[in-house]
Amino acid sequence: MPTPRLLVAILALGWSGLGCKDSSPAPTTQPARTGTDLASLEQVVNLPRRPISVQWRKAIRGTPGMGPTDWEVLAVLEYSEAEAQALLATLKPTDLAPPTLDDGGWLPASTRKSLAGARAYDASAFYRPPLQHGTVLHVPGTNTFLLSLFTM
Repeated sequence: MPTPRLLVAILALGWSGLGCKDSSPAPTTQPARTGTDLASLEQVVNLPRRPISVQWRKAIRGTPGMGPTDWEVLAVLEYSEAEAQALLATLKPTDLAPPTLDDGGWLPASTRKSLAGARAYDASAFYRPPLQHGTVLHVPGTNTFLLSLFTM
């Protein structure tokens, strides 16, 4: 049976968060970060093909609370025609419908509308721990992809 001193130590560790810190470079209570630089995006996701332009958003997923805070990255990836075709050849289609994206109003209405006909693909080629869940969408008739990755 634990002694009162041991119980106090366990409670103190739990309240201080030392027993459950997430060591990932995720935001905690910060607002969403956005950018257009490829180097910053490459620090958190794997890019199997090099896009010609990127726009990304990194944000907290859900409400921060006790324990690790989950976060997500949304990225609009624009490829050359050849690179888009090469990427499509390596991606595995899923039977899932395109997910509902909580982008905080970041995506332009035209982009959001074009995603209605998007095809969902397995995003494992883009995973970089701790971002190991998500999907990649291809906007039909374009060289544009929307990557949605998150922690869990």
